[in-house]
Amino acid sequence: MRRPLLVLGFAGGIAATGSAQDSFAVFGGSQFTAGRYGGDRAVSTANFAVGAMATFGRWRWWATVPYIFQDAATVRTVGAGMLPVGGIAHSERNSRSSGMMGNFGIAGMNDGGSGMTGHAGYGDPVLRVDATVWGSAASTRSLALYSSVKLPFASASNGFGTGKWDEAVGATLARRSTTWAVLADVAYWRVGRSSGDPYRDVMTGTITAARPLGWVGQQVYGSLLATTPFVAGAKGPVQLGAGWSRVGASRRTLSVTAGVGMTPTAPAFSLSAGWSRGLR
Repeated sequence: MRRPLLVLGFAGGIAATGSAQDSFAVFGGSQFTAGRYGGDRAVSTANFAVGAMATFGRWRWWATVPYIFQDAATVRTVGAGMLPVGGIAHSERNSRSSGMMGNFGIAGMNDGGSGMTGHAGYGDPVLRVDATVWGSAASTRSLALYSSVKLPFASASNGFGTGKWDEAVGATLARRSTTWAVLADVAYWRVGRSSGDPYRDVMTGTITAARPLGWVGQQVYGSLLATTPFVAGAKGPVQLGAGWSRVGASRRTLSVTAGVGMTPTAPAFSLSAGWSRGLR
C-alpha cells in the first residue's frame, strides 16, 4: 500500500505523538515499491514526501506533497493507493489512451522492468482533517472521523496521477494499553475518473497491532491493509506489513516498515521509512 498520509509507517496512528493540546509538527518519508500490480510488466516506484500536521484541540490538519520516480506508467497514484492502468510504456502514453488491462496474473516482478530512467515529478498533494469525537490520543480509547482530498496537480500524461480529484471520508478507532495498541481504519474513496474509465470507487481498511519493546519509546507492529477492487472482475489489493518505530524526546518519531503483497494487484514488495518532529 502506498497511501500519501501514511509516510510515517503504520505506527503513526498507534503512537500517542499528539494530545488535546495545540501542536505543530513536520514529517517526511520515503517508500520504494515494486511489482506488476496484475499488469503485463514490472514497475518500480520511489516516493519521497514531506508534510505538516497541526493540532488544535480535537481537530488535526494534515498536508502532504510527494515527489515520485517511476520506471513505467502502468500504475498511477490515487488517494486510495496504486491504481493499475495498463501496460503501455510511458513514452507511448502521451500519444495513446489506455484503460485497465484485463491481464491479472501472478504478483511480482518480471523482466519488463527497468531502472529509474528519469521518469520523475511531483505527485498530487493530499489534504486531510481529523476530528476526535471520542477520547483523545492520550487516552486508552479514541475515535476520530476524517475527510481527505487529493488535489489533481500532477498531469495524467506524466503517469503519476489521473488529473482528477479524489475525495474520502473515514474513521479511525484506537485501543491502547500498557502492553498492546490496536488501530482500525476504514475509508470510502471516490476515485476521480474520465468518462469510459473502467475503475470505480473503493473502500479501504487497515488494522494494525503494536507492542512496546523493552526500550522506552520503541515498539514493533504488524498491519493488514485491504482495498476493494478498482475494477470489476479483479482482486482488490491486499498487503501485509511489519515494522519498528521509536518515539523520542520533543515528539521526534522514526519508523521503518516492510510490506509484501498478498494479491496480484498489490505491490509485490515495499519498504518505507518515515520521521516526524514536533515544533511546538
